[in-house]
Amino acid sequence: MQIEKAVTWSENTLIIFGLMKLVLIAFFFASFSLVQLPEAHSQSGDACKGRNLLVDLKRDDPAAYDAVVAEAAETENAEAIFWKVEKEGLQTSWLYGTMHLADPDISSIPEDAQRAILESETLVIESVDALDAAAAAKAMAGLTHLTFLKDGTLRDLVADELEDELEAAVTVRGVPMQLADRMQPWLVATTISLPVCEIIRKQQGAKVLDAELAHFAKENGKAIEGLETVSEQLTAISSLPTEYHVSALEETLASGSKALDMIETMKVLYLEGKMGLVFPIMKAVMPDTGSGQGVAQFQEALIDKRNYTMAERVEPVLQAGPAFVAVGALHLPGELGLVNLLRQSGYTVTAVR
Repeated sequence: MQIEKAVTWSENTLIIFGLMKLVLIAFFFASFSLVQLPEAHSQSGDACKGRNLLVDLKRDDPAAYDAVVAEAAETENAEAIFWKVEKEGLQTSWLYGTMHLADPDISSIPEDAQRAILESETLVIESVDALDAAAAAKAMAGLTHLTFLKDGTLRDLVADELEDELEAAVTVRGVPMQLADRMQPWLVATTISLPVCEIIRKQQGAKVLDAELAHFAKENGKAIEGLETVSEQLTAISSLPTEYHVSALEETLASGSKALDMIETMKVLYLEGKMGLVFPIMKAVMPDTGSGQGVAQFQEALIDKRNYTMAERVEPVLQAGPAFVAVGALHLPGELGLVNLLRQSGYTVTAVR
């Protein structure tokens, strides 16, 4: 069931769409026995395809479209997802932006990336825990204080008129409502922000791009290292205020196909190497996301702080080199993005594509 009415998009929605860019528990769910989708055969193809909101904006509001493009142009290092990393006395390494989806359009490794991995000794990804369902489950078992409510239920927090939508959304994704009712709002919101067909792909053995890169590297005898732990990632997510997560959950439930449209839009922008357009188009489609404490907290906790951690931890790997470093594409651009942080550390970072 979906609410057939217009909804107001606030800054909190940005949090959920941002969460989709991380290696999160929603992807792990598809590997756990508690998630089974008996109707998987009925979900495929067009069921997972949304609308490109940028195309809609250009058609419906050319002035707003021009403003989005102009804002994106001001973002540093936002026109490429593949970079060469060089420093005098060191072997050449590579920095590659990923999108954490099992969509075959995303998860196929381009030939230039394959060649760079073969030229490297080490593949570096965000989290090696995410490659192993057992390791992820073990990590989650020790983090129940971040993933489950201490008191009350999820239905106590969600608006009464959305309870039917909540139960339908978690059930179709294989999570019993009795379990979802005890989960933290951010965890449920992240889960239902993923299309059912994406979870089905994972259940059927499809790998997200990061996992495909790791599989290719392992097959070719490369070492694999991670920059973060599952605990660190979940701590960053859960550090955002509960009220933001609840609001984002409610808006996701009421959004109809908008979440799928946003995923499709991000997918197109990723494939075109135009990550600078992601946040401007979000703000154009969701006008209230342009300012506010929620946006600042999201940027600081889930992007900026993690960028500094990644840059610090990848330094010894680059020194040992050559390495192929693959992280979410939104960690690359901007003043505090990895491209700029590596340049500040004395590296020459040059766009490949």
